[in-house]
Amino acid sequence: MRVGVDFGTTNSSVAYFNGETLFPVELDCGNENRHVLPSLIYIKRDHTLDLGSQAAATYLDEETGRRPIWERRYMGAVEMIVGGAGSGPIQYLHDIYDLVDTAANGRLLQSVKTVLRDPGYKGTVIFDRYYTVDELIAIILGAMKQRVESQVGESCDAVVLGRPVKFSDDPAIDQRAEEILFKAARFAGFRDVTFQMEPIAAAYLYHRTCAKREIAFMFDFGGGTLDLTVAEVGGQKPPRVLGTRGVLVGGDDLDRRIMESLLKYFGQGSKVASDVDFPFYMLDLLKSWQTMPDLSRPSELGKIREFQLTSNHPRAMRALETLVSDNVGFSLFKTIERAKVALSDMLLARLDFVHGYIDIHERILRKQFEQLVAQELLKVRQESWSVLQEAGVRPEQVNVVLRTGGSSLIPAFIDLLAEIFDYRKIRAMEPLTSVVGGMAVVAHEGSGRSPGIYAQYYESPIRRAQVAGPHRYRKSRLRTFREAYTDRPYKIMRLPLALSGLPSIQTADLDYASRRRAHLRFELDRPATVYIAYLASAKRLPNWLHTFHPEPLHVEIDHPGGRMMFPVYSREFPAGQVTLGGNQAEGVQGAAFMNYLVAVKPILQP
Repeated sequence: MRVGVDFGTTNSSVAYFNGETLFPVELDCGNENRHVLPSLIYIKRDHTLDLGSQAAATYLDEETGRRPIWERRYMGAVEMIVGGAGSGPIQYLHDIYDLVDTAANGRLLQSVKTVLRDPGYKGTVIFDRYYTVDELIAIILGAMKQRVESQVGESCDAVVLGRPVKFSDDPAIDQRAEEILFKAARFAGFRDVTFQMEPIAAAYLYHRTCAKREIAFMFDFGGGTLDLTVAEVGGQKPPRVLGTRGVLVGGDDLDRRIMESLLKYFGQGSKVASDVDFPFYMLDLLKSWQTMPDLSRPSELGKIREFQLTSNHPRAMRALETLVSDNVGFSLFKTIERAKVALSDMLLARLDFVHGYIDIHERILRKQFEQLVAQELLKVRQESWSVLQEAGVRPEQVNVVLRTGGSSLIPAFIDLLAEIFDYRKIRAMEPLTSVVGGMAVVAHEGSGRSPGIYAQYYESPIRRAQVAGPHRYRKSRLRTFREAYTDRPYKIMRLPLALSGLPSIQTADLDYASRRRAHLRFELDRPATVYIAYLASAKRLPNWLHTFHPEPLHVEIDHPGGRMMFPVYSREFPAGQVTLGGNQAEGVQGAAFMNYLVAVKPILQP
């Protein structure tokens, strides 16, 4: 069965279409809309999970009001490489320590999709494990796959996965983001993965109800991005896109604008000494509930307590301590979001939040809110005109304006569309499920876009692997929290995103003492880069590994003696046979008491 999935910044959903009827899948019985799964993950200390509305409820129950306890903990090591002559590069590991909140019961993750814009974000450490970003997304996609299969009673192997028009203005970052989504879908168990842009999917849904050809302007405004599309829809021909662009503005940005208006309760405009303004960097950290706890670290909390004695606004400093120390940032932002939503129906909304020294009572007029988001309104107006120009379409030529996404309900943006097009042309699609409905139609019609050339990385080029020994090796894929060897229960606890999901040969750890010049042979059906992860305790590498290039990457494997670090080396090979020596082949020096790992990345063929 083929399904459509809308993995969203705020909410996610899945649906299927049989050619006549659209079936949205129930995902979260605790949510107000049972067909929508809030894109929340709560990971507990034992690495069990809660998702959606249950994740929020568990976090609020276990973490709100809890004071952090910061302790200095060992976080791992960074590999340092110094070029050497003759004997190869000299490598050593530099230990890294950080302050860790040891009292935390779990960690809540929200807006995971948003980090795909950031090329520097590869994953995060949660308690004793490192989660790559593709693994985090796979948690949500995998849960949706299981729930649709349990409801329809059949396997679901094919998916059309929604994506915004653009994750970034940089094409390389945009492609990287889609590649991560592709890997996550494969990790979740989908074998056939195609894509469709979210506003175009919504156009497909409208297309089926439109008897004659029309020009539609799609306004898809969600929690993370705004997508604008001009398309021909309706009639017998398939939809045709005339122009489309993504705008890096979302509902989360509007929440932050309201939070900025509340910073006066936490020190904005105050003096922390007679002639010293409240630190700007602290205000910046308060604009997101995820970064607020950074101010509860001992060094920052010490400053805040000192401010309570020296500031001209000591109550604000006590409120600030309460905010960052009692983990109430998420609750505050949920209150902000409710006020924003209320302003879509009312001209005035109350925002009341009381906890300890925090005593917020605000009356927000819709007009005030519109002034707060004036910058976003201006950007949306400019981009709307730009996409019309790109499409070569005048506003009067547009027959219908289709708005979808939770943020499309905000009156200021509806008014903006009316100024450009006319109120009579505006149609409201179901804000939370119209995109996934379109994805389901696209899935049924088989009109999703194939993944990019990067998909070749995950097609195994390995053929006929043979090992010169009695222990079993097998073809596999590198994944975190999976066993590193065929014969030991040692798990990979940290894996670089660059290696995550690559084809590999899972070796046997009992072969760690092999001194053979030719220990492992395999065939490559096309050129590829071979990666070797070799135990860091070796003082000198075996000679066969000297032709490999050291990478700024390392793998961590759990072991009864502690976490073991494996620096990574690479070498490009043409199609044909590859021969690797034994773990303790000629030239090795030092305690290489665990076998190496092997991964392979095909070289892209246009």
